[in-house]
Amino acid sequence: MPLSDPKPLSRYIEFAVFTLVVLIFGWTAHQRNVIWKDEITLWSDVIKKAPGKARPHNNLGVAYTDQGMNDEAIAEIALALKLKPGIPIYHVSMGNACLRKDRLEDAAVHYREALRLNPDYGEVHVNLGNIFIRKGSVDEAIEEFSKAVSDAPGYLAGHVNLASAYGLKGMTYEAVAAFKKAMALQPDNPDIHFNLALAYEKQGLFGEAEKEYRKTLKLNPADADARKNIERLYGITPFRNY
Repeated sequence: MPLSDPKPLSRYIEFAVFTLVVLIFGWTAHQRNVIWKDEITLWSDVIKKAPGKARPHNNLGVAYTDQGMNDEAIAEIALALKLKPGIPIYHVSMGNACLRKDRLEDAAVHYREALRLNPDYGEVHVNLGNIFIRKGSVDEAIEEFSKAVSDAPGYLAGHVNLASAYGLKGMTYEAVAAFKKAMALQPDNPDIHFNLALAYEKQGLFGEAEKEYRKTLKLNPADADARKNIERLYGITPFRNY
C-alpha cells in the first residue's frame, strides 16, 4: 500500500492561451529585418500606417498578452472590438488578456461570446473549464472540458484537463480513460504518463502505476517525483531489473 496519497492530478493543468498567426504581407526583407524585430514593434508600425483597422490592434494586444503587458493588451483589443465587435477571435484574445489579470468573469463573458459567434471553437471550452477550476467548480469544468474534446478531439489540452478534473473529483476510472486518449495524441509526453500513474495509484493498481512511472523516467530521467513515487510504493530503486 502507498505510504501517502499521491500528488493531485491537477499538477499539469495549464491555461490554454490562444494566439493569432502573424501574416506576412510581402514587405521587403530589409523592412522585415528592421521593423519586424518583435511582434509589438511589427503591429505598432502597422497601426501607425492603418489606425482604423481592427486586426492590427488585436494582434498588438495578443503580443502584449504574450509579454505580460495585460493592461496594454486589454486596451488594444478593446479598440479592435470597437472597430469590429463581431469577430470571435477578438473575443478570445480579450478573454485571454482578462484571464491574465484574474478578471475571471470578464474572461468568461468574452469566451462565451466567441463560442456564440463560432460554435466550432472547441478549444475555447478549455479556457472556460480552467476558469471553473480556479473558482472551485469542478463539475462545471468537466462539462466544459467534455465539450472541448467532443468539438476538437485532437486537442491535447482538452483531454489532459478533462482527465485532471476527473482526478480532482475522485473519478479515477474516467481519469484513466481520458489520460489514455491524451497519450494516443502524444505518447512521448512524460507528464501524461506521470498523471496516468497517479490515477492508477488511486485505483490501487500499483503495478500499472509503477510501469507508468518508469515510462515517465525513461522519457524524463530528471523527474524526481516519479523516482520518489516508485521508491515510496515499493522501497526500490527506480531502475531495478525484474
